Formats: sequence, C-alpha cells, structure tokens
Amino acid sequence: MLWLFSFALTSKSEDLGYWNWTTFSTKVEDVKLSLFLDNRFRDNVDDHYFRFASLQVAYPLHENLNVGFNYSRYDSRPIDGDWKYGRRYEFELNPHYTFENDWKVSLRNRLELRRIEDKGSDNTRSRHRVRVDIPIATSWKSFKGFYASNEFFINYDDSTRWEESRLQPFGLSFQLSSNISCSFFYMDQLKRPSGKDSWDSNPALGTTLTINF
Repeated sequence: MLWLFSFALTSKSEDLGYWNWTTFSTKVEDVKLSLFLDNRFRDNVDDHYFRFASLQVAYPLHENLNVGFNYSRYDSRPIDGDWKYGRRYEFELNPHYTFENDWKVSLRNRLELRRIEDKGSDNTRSRHRVRVDIPIATSWKSFKGFYASNEFFINYDDSTRWEESRLQPFGLSFQLSSNISCSFFYMDQLKRPSGKDSWDSNPALGTTLTINF
C-alpha cells in the first residue's frame, strides 16, 4: 500500500486529488439495491468540489450479464466558480467473466441521460469501462488482490465526442469482513476540453468502501 501512495506522490503531487466512493447494498431475491456516494477533493484534499448520490437497481439476466438502472443527483464546483447541480438517468448492460484461475474481467457499459444546470438536457453520454481483477493468496487473509481498469467517456452532444478517460493502473482490494470490503487505488483522470486535441491530466488517490446488508 505504501508503494501505491509513493507512486502517486511522485507523479504530480502539487495537484493531487482524493476520491472516495462508498456503497451501501442489499439484495431482495435476485435484485440488488444500492446507494452509491461519491465525494471528490482537489488541491491536495483542500478543496471539496464534487458530491454525488445515486440510487441503483441491478438484475442478473444471465450468470455473466447484469442489467441496471440508476437515478443520480450531484453538485459540482469549478475552480473559482459556483456550485452547479446535475441529475441523470442511467441504463447499464454489464457483462463479466471469471476464468478458471479466478482472474475476472468485467465490463460496464452505461448510457447517461443528463440534465446539467445552465446546459439543459442535451447532454447524452455513454461510459465504457474494462476492469481486470487478479486474486492473490497471501497469509494476510484480508488482502484479496490487485486490479486495474480504464473507463472511456463519449459525449454525443459535443463535437469532441471522446472527452474523458479514467485510468486506474493499480488498485488493491481487501475483504474486511463477510459484508464489508474496501480498496485503495491510484487514478489519472484525463479530460479533453470541448474542441481541443490536448488532454488535461488530473491524478488522484482513491478509496472505496462497500457495505452489504
């Protein structure tokens, strides 16, 4: 874990952000119900600029395919700007597969119908994430393994189209108890402003916490 934090600090420590994702989940037969919370900080955690809450419903169409529907509400604040709200309806189709060696590959494909303050409802976007989980058996039973992922954002109402990528080259997974898990990761959020060819890099450390009831 110390290696992960050292790696992040050597990248662009003066602009390092912190992202925290918390999920509360329960199951009613085969239907999974979740509340997902996302809080983000920039400028070395001095500036809380994003808060997000999402009600999520997921159902397995097949042992290797889930479908989901979410309603999300968030507030964001640009640098030297005011808070703006957004809300969106989200539809997901998520295939996944676990190999005989327990490596897991999962895809998340999400269509977002977004309404953004001062920008109206013409903000349709899709997101496509690939993630690989590699389990590691050690004497430390809580440690479950490594993972890596990358997510691509396509904005259908902007000429730029491919506007963002979130690369997580390295993450660590832990199972703290039968119903509580967490992870630590490094991420580089790459964003391309509308009409531009160049990308802006926003490195961040992140944590996740999942509690199942």
